[in-house]
Amino acid sequence: MRRLLMKFLENSLNLAKVGRPKRFSRIMQEVIPFNRPHRISIKEITSRGCVVNLPDRRRNRNHLGTMHACAMATAGEYVSGLNVIEAFDISKYRLIMSRLEVDYIRRPVGDCDASSKWPVGVLKSIQSTLSSDGVATFTMTSELTDTKFEHVATTTTHWQVKSWDKVRVRS
Repeated sequence: MRRLLMKFLENSLNLAKVGRPKRFSRIMQEVIPFNRPHRISIKEITSRGCVVNLPDRRRNRNHLGTMHACAMATAGEYVSGLNVIEAFDISKYRLIMSRLEVDYIRRPVGDCDASSKWPVGVLKSIQSTLSSDGVATFTMTSELTDTKFEHVATTTTHWQVKSWDKVRVRS
C-alpha cells in the first residue's frame, strides 16, 4: 500500500513539474494538514524554482484586515520545501525544517506569491555532502510579492536532509 501511495505521489509531482500542479497541490494540502486552511496553491514546481500562491481571504488575514504574518511565513517555508522535495527523493532522504526566519518589508495588497530557487552551485554541493556524509544542512531563501508585484517579505528556511540509512528510529 505504501509503495502504491509513493508511486501516486511521484506521478502527481511529475505532472506538476510539466505544468499541471493542481493534483499535487491538492495532495499536499492533505499531506500537510497545517497548511490546508491557508489554501496555498502551487503555481510552478521545476528544477529552476517553485512558486506558490497565498490567497487573500479572511482566514489568512490578521486583526487589521491585512495578510497575517504567520500565513506569509508559512507560504515562504512551503515554497522552499517544494524545492527540496523536487530535488531529493523522499523515499531515500528525510527532510526536516529546523528553523525559519522572516523579514517583513511592507504590508501586502491582495494575494501573495512566494517564490524560491536554488542558488547557483548550492544543490551540487549539498548532493556531494550527502554522498559522503549522508547528512546535509542548508538554507533556502524565498521572496514574497503581492498583487502589485511589490516585495513584501523574505523568508530563510533552514533544512536538514538525511539519508534514511542514517536515521535512528526511536522505539
